[in-house]
Amino acid sequence: MSATQTLQAHVTDTNHRPRGVMSIEVEFHQEAPWTVEHDGQTYCFTGKSGTNNKTGKPVRELATDDDARLWITLDGTQVWED
Repeated sequence: MSATQTLQAHVTDTNHRPRGVMSIEVEFHQEAPWTVEHDGQTYCFTGKSGTNNKTGKPVRELATDDDARLWITLDGTQVWED
């Protein structure tokens, strides 16, 4: 079952600089982000999962139709723009 939530996420830009806390819309599927509305774009899960090297937290990669990418923690509270 999926559920969409508005979350406050700590966002880091492509150059590893903090952008601050931003409001994002996250649709969860099986307790992990499936789609994300962030900064006016919709990102969908690419099938790639991993671990953030800095935090050690599990993450997922999401991308737009135009191939903009981001990584997000499974709880949706941290986003890294790629």
